[in-house]
Amino acid sequence: MKTLLAIHEVDEALTELSPVIDIARRTQAHLNVVVLGIVQVIPVTAAPGIPAFYYNESNNEMIEAGQARVKEIDALMAKEGISATVSLECRDPSLIEQTLLRLSLTSDAAVFPNQTVLATDLNTRAFNGALLDTGKPVIVLGTDSERSSKFQTVLMAWNGEPESAKAIHQSLSCLPQGATVHVVMIDPDDLVQGRSNGEELAAYLNRHDLTVTIDRLPSGRRPTSDVILEHARDIDADLIVMGAYGHSRLREWLMGGTTRAILEKADRAVLMAH
Repeated sequence: MKTLLAIHEVDEALTELSPVIDIARRTQAHLNVVVLGIVQVIPVTAAPGIPAFYYNESNNEMIEAGQARVKEIDALMAKEGISATVSLECRDPSLIEQTLLRLSLTSDAAVFPNQTVLATDLNTRAFNGALLDTGKPVIVLGTDSERSSKFQTVLMAWNGEPESAKAIHQSLSCLPQGATVHVVMIDPDDLVQGRSNGEELAAYLNRHDLTVTIDRLPSGRRPTSDVILEHARDIDADLIVMGAYGHSRLREWLMGGTTRAILEKADRAVLMAH
């Protein structure tokens, strides 16, 4: 990966960028840091009694704060010796996903620090915009910066679906030669040809100079996310690779599917693709 996209809210602490800087340094990637701010584009008729200048003043304050933060991040990147471009995007909330889609098209992956995806509506929108319809992966970094920057032991969740296959393909450029890969199949049905047969995937990964084992795991009727996270701890995985939004995106987000559960609970880096 040569170009990584990082999202930073105007009022976030600068320390939130530390794990992003670590992975950019390890991969020797250029970092596109986008400072995101919210401005309101609301017709006066939609908010009777609130004068138009209120929104203009508030928006100007946001833009000024964003410009100041861009200068701070520029100085931080220079101090850290990171190749980086820092820009400001102040958008109405309804345009955040569209904006991230545009920005992701010229990056190899978007990177989010651990547990920030669900922390605010802005970050959730940014995550969805970077992931959906771009064809690019999203990496959500874990709490351990050393673990999040080496990717020596990898859990690849495999169910034979296109989202899973895309995530695995796109993870290969992140992995060092000789990395240990566990292809994890939960409640596999070996009679379903092409869906759960992990041998073909293992052979493909071996040709990429990876050390591969296949782990067939029973769920015991537990949620798939719990099985994945427990096994990641058992094998001391640095990275989890998985497809995102295998079912309806809205259904998963509202009802708490595997994608959301992993984002809520993962303590190590996760690479997702859709």
